[in-house]
Amino acid sequence: MGVKYIFMKTNILVFVFLFFVQILVAQKEEIQDYNCYTIAVGKDVAETGSVIIGHNEDDWGDMIINIYKVEPRNHKDGEMIKLICGELIPQVDYTYGYLWWQTPTEKFGDYLVNEHGVSVCSDACMSKEDTASGFIGFYLRRLIVERADCARQGVLIAGNLIEEYGYESSGRTYIIADKNEAWLMSVVQGKRWIAQRVPDHEVAIIPNYYTIQEVDLTDTANFLASKDIISYAVLRGWYDQSTGEEFNFRNIYGDLGTNYSMGNIARHWSGLNQLDDKIYSYGENFPFSFNPGRKISKHDIMTVLSSHYEDTDFETNLDLHNSPYENIVHRICNHGTKFSLVTEFFNNEEFETDYCVWWAPLNPCIHPYVPVIYEIEDIPLKYQNGDYHEALSSHFDEEHQSKSQNPLSAYSIFYQFNHDIDINYNQNFESVKFWKKQFEENVSSEFYDALDNDRLLQKLSEGYLKKLIDEEKAMLESD
Repeated sequence: MGVKYIFMKTNILVFVFLFFVQILVAQKEEIQDYNCYTIAVGKDVAETGSVIIGHNEDDWGDMIINIYKVEPRNHKDGEMIKLICGELIPQVDYTYGYLWWQTPTEKFGDYLVNEHGVSVCSDACMSKEDTASGFIGFYLRRLIVERADCARQGVLIAGNLIEEYGYESSGRTYIIADKNEAWLMSVVQGKRWIAQRVPDHEVAIIPNYYTIQEVDLTDTANFLASKDIISYAVLRGWYDQSTGEEFNFRNIYGDLGTNYSMGNIARHWSGLNQLDDKIYSYGENFPFSFNPGRKISKHDIMTVLSSHYEDTDFETNLDLHNSPYENIVHRICNHGTKFSLVTEFFNNEEFETDYCVWWAPLNPCIHPYVPVIYEIEDIPLKYQNGDYHEALSSHFDEEHQSKSQNPLSAYSIFYQFNHDIDINYNQNFESVKFWKKQFEENVSSEFYDALDNDRLLQKLSEGYLKKLIDEEKAMLESD
């Protein structure tokens, strides 16, 4: 057992205290509020020299995930976007193309990255706001990637939309990134938001609570916010400036039960101790970001995203539970994980692509990551449910988008593969781990060797998506 992962006995009292705090203050919260997990790596500590984003998308039910490439488009004068609530937003003259990982029926699960390498994912973060309301939610990330050519511009676009139309959900942190910068943009129901830039030499981890703490709003290179982010908190009685206490966004705007959730704290703690060279205890105040003391690779991020508290006191005893996901404390890779990804951005003029999304369906501890690039031309049809326009219009049609109604979807195979491994995880995992490792090593080697060959890159990206289906289907049929 590694020293970095020892859960010190002195922390048990803290654990017990937080357990009872959560019982007292968080009974109102549903398990759905504890989903998703993101890691943002600054360019100076990334092995590639550019930003890296890692994300697990956790949602509920047997949804299928679709992958689309949306082409750039010109729009007519006077064209409007109709939000779910019926509110209309003026369309711009021209929108950028992007890759779209669709989570049907979900408002906040899609992953998008555009032709300029502006990437958007998010983690739910409940706020204490209980009076404000708003109109925009589902469409926000889409409008960011359609209109932004850099991460900072994406934050400003989102901020303007929130201030004008209001945000419809309790709270959320959007991770908006490009090859040079990663921003964490925390939004609150209504018209308030704040964003902090991840330092180039640091890494930020976001479970499902706000992680922005003390802020310097005069430092606009690293902080952006709605104008009334502090004055509104004073008005609501959440912050008393006369005490001289620092404004702490997380403490002031964050929901108490969410801030003290064991699943949030434990996942944050686990990621820190896997990536940082410092040992963190469970009960301490975790930083917004940290310098890991080494270069971080995509493999490091994949390892964290595939983890279940191995070598800690939170680890599930597989002899008793069989599955590593079965535990009262929410884990990073869990039953709700619908896909996992690591987006590597490149800053090399000799490369024929600006980024690669390494993507794995469902649990990344079982399924290998495959590379998807913007230049891909033919995404296999098993990853789609109609074309882009049909997908958008039927996004909230539960019957049309269900697994039962799409037996030919790639996800039908992935779900069956997941199930067959998970029913006897303890016995099956080692052989699957070996296959996954070989698959990823071969794919990575071929992909990196082809970075200066555009046609080969396109063929490889398309081929790997098909290869993933074929190999998992073959293993299912051989059982």
